[in-house]
Amino acid sequence: MGIKLESNDFIRVLTIVAVMAFIMVSVAYGITYMFEGGSIKLPIEPQYILFIFSIGFVILSVFFEKVRDAIYPYSLMGGAIASAILAFIIIAAIGGMRYILSNGFKLLNSETWIYSLSICIILSMILFNLIKHKF
Repeated sequence: MGIKLESNDFIRVLTIVAVMAFIMVSVAYGITYMFEGGSIKLPIEPQYILFIFSIGFVILSVFFEKVRDAIYPYSLMGGAIASAILAFIIIAAIGGMRYILSNGFKLLNSETWIYSLSICIILSMILFNLIKHKF
């Protein structure tokens, strides 16, 4: 019972890994953008942060409650934690894109891309094994 890969699957996997690498680079530079200068500087307005969090909270709470069969208070806790992480990642990615655009693309050297692609490949292999064994 092996996995059958078609020729298009390899291109899809590489595309997903490249997108994940871009998001990781954006998040890394977004954290730099947010915390440089000794004070926290948000890349978007606070009402948009609350909007992203609330949308993620509703979707992820329903996911934890319905799909994962979680007990109701724990589903709210899981949805809140997951949506807070999602909101932070989105905010940091937006901040990273602003940081990269303001400082130019000279920041993105080949070493940055190699590190992010290797981390993404390792994470995708871990995710594949988790999905394969249905954990």
